[in-house]
Amino acid sequence: MKIYSIIILATLAACSSHDDRLQVSEDNNNYLKVETDTQQNTADTKSTLSEIEETYDNLNYNSVINSQSLLISDGMSNTKFRYFVIFSDLDEDLTYKLIDNDIRNTIDAMKNNYVNKLPVNVTPVYLFKDFNTYKNFVLKNYDIAESDISPYGFFKISKNVIVIRYVSWKGSIKHELTHKFLKADFPDAPSWFEEGLAAMNEKSTFSNGNLIADYSMRMLAIQRALKDNSYTGLEYLMKTNDEELYSKRASFYYAQSRYLLMYLQQMGILEKYYKEFRDTIHEDNTGITQLESITGKPISELEDTYVDFIKNLQK
Repeated sequence: MKIYSIIILATLAACSSHDDRLQVSEDNNNYLKVETDTQQNTADTKSTLSEIEETYDNLNYNSVINSQSLLISDGMSNTKFRYFVIFSDLDEDLTYKLIDNDIRNTIDAMKNNYVNKLPVNVTPVYLFKDFNTYKNFVLKNYDIAESDISPYGFFKISKNVIVIRYVSWKGSIKHELTHKFLKADFPDAPSWFEEGLAAMNEKSTFSNGNLIADYSMRMLAIQRALKDNSYTGLEYLMKTNDEELYSKRASFYYAQSRYLLMYLQQMGILEKYYKEFRDTIHEDNTGITQLESITGKPISELEDTYVDFIKNLQK
């Protein structure tokens, strides 16, 4: 997400300025702890990390490893995998599972369904199991105030680095990798859209080459807004600037954008919307015109069907 001069609550999904974006996985205090596939059957994996490595001839992995050598703690593994080098202090079996599932599936889904332009450089990805180790690493190596550190992770664009404190139910790896691919293919995407797609992918199931959104506890923020009459519509969301998006209402905006894109995915038009929006952003940088064109509905009518979708969505 992006770094601002404003103070960003560490428990929110702080994000995005156009000069130096700190992409951060949003926290919601009402999330329930749900096991992910990567947590299950970890002990069954016997393969070594060297066996899962996949590299491209045009990318320089060793330069990234060398540049990070002073940051790497003793005992951290490093694994070259496609557009990333993964530095991990998680155990080898879990690291293997995360690369083979969360990282591989996010890469494949973004390449198969959305992006035309792929990353041209290798990004280091740090995985930590302990919050204090993660926090101290961030404070030591990056210009981020302790109060602004996400509990779960971030993508810092100016340093081209992803740092994750791994929590099995959170989906932060898929969230932050989505940002990396969007920056390569759709760099002018408004923050509401970028955060929505990243939040959608974080809680999803890989099927037929795509990440299919599952129910997420982010829904609670929308339900609260509908209940207390603080709900604001899609047009307001899509015209919202970054300062507002990453304000104290961030959990609501993240949820609203996530479920809008999930709604489009369930209608089978999300990929079409992504490409239309990307290719015509110079015509309308909010995405409203493109959304109306793809759905065949004015935004006011779409609002009604979207709210119905939200109210009828089951866990």
